[in-house]
Amino acid sequence: MTTGLDGYLGAVVGRLQSIFGGRLVGVYPAGSVALDAYIQGRSDVDLVAVASGFTVAEVEAVVAALDHDALPCPARGLEFVLYDRSVLAGLTTEAGFALNLNTGAGLPYKAEIGYSGGPAFWYPIDRDIVRQQRRALLGPPFPDLMTRVRYRELLPVVAESVASHRAFIGDHGVNAVLNGCRALRYFTERTWYPKRAAAAWALDRLPSEAPVVQAALDDVVDRSAAADFLAKVHAIVTTSR
Repeated sequence: MTTGLDGYLGAVVGRLQSIFGGRLVGVYPAGSVALDAYIQGRSDVDLVAVASGFTVAEVEAVVAALDHDALPCPARGLEFVLYDRSVLAGLTTEAGFALNLNTGAGLPYKAEIGYSGGPAFWYPIDRDIVRQQRRALLGPPFPDLMTRVRYRELLPVVAESVASHRAFIGDHGVNAVLNGCRALRYFTERTWYPKRAAAAWALDRLPSEAPVVQAALDDVVDRSAAADFLAKVHAIVTTSR
């Protein structure tokens, strides 16, 4: 059994090492773990791994080894992305992953081996957060493994993320608004911040939108208010800088 977040992260690294051996290049926290904003019971565990020369069978072994039934995740869930080192080196705003795995008690299960369509903006944004934070559970600094995507190249991806959150709000208005705040702060400061910290910043930055932002921080925002807010954020982040 693993105990807590640190024990779980260590177990993930250990299982990847047992599958890939010396071909495991590195394992890197993304999302709230990388940004020092992990909240037990609310956050997911986001991880990026890089390996070389692996087979489909080994990717399938990773899926089995990290499945929540095999390795219970202490968070809401695990969002895990695996890259081939040689592919990662040439990526800019593409998805480009070898495996996208979501597993956990609070996440819809997904095991996507190779990108097969759908929103791709998550991956360059997460890679840029990992690059910015320079945190490693194992391996060299992540910036050594990837091509730096410049701000102007990434802005259209950020705008796409806002548009997608607006189009598919569903019952996730709170998270949509918080993601919109994060996009707005990145647009303004060219730096990634935790979503709730970005929302606190947005209270002062956009006082006219303070009610909907505060509602998101209080976990009570409605879909219509979230959609209106995201439309305004999208208009801002698509402004030429």
